[in-house]
Amino acid sequence: MEDSLPAAALGHFVMKVLNIEASRQFYAGLGLRALDTFPGLAIVELRGGTHLLLFQKDDDQSSTLQNSHVGQRPEFGSEKLDLMIAGHTKADLELYRTGLIDKGYSPSVIAERALYGHRYFTIQDPDGNGVSFYTSHCGDKPV
Repeated sequence: MEDSLPAAALGHFVMKVLNIEASRQFYAGLGLRALDTFPGLAIVELRGGTHLLLFQKDDDQSSTLQNSHVGQRPEFGSEKLDLMIAGHTKADLELYRTGLIDKGYSPSVIAERALYGHRYFTIQDPDGNGVSFYTSHCGDKPV
């Protein structure tokens, strides 16, 4: 299986937030793995080992860091982060979305049309950052 995985993954993604604990709980509730907390920082892990670094806004520790930005479409709820689920179909995305609703989240409806082969919906984090969830189109290869 190691041979079929890509050679590299995104290592760290920086977000500055108003309330580290609220943001950590929000992202853990989305299914990300809460790893550790430190003064002014919480680390949450995405599939593939990418660490989402949640730094306290307006803190000396984060003042020299720039926010990361991988969102493609800011008109989608001020998208700052786009995430890809393991599922490939609209039904897979709907199942994931329904699970979030059951946990008390308020995601948008799934978009009527696909975007470059992806089905998607959006949600806002506690700081108002748009987070979009897309289906995978990686075929049968592991992600």
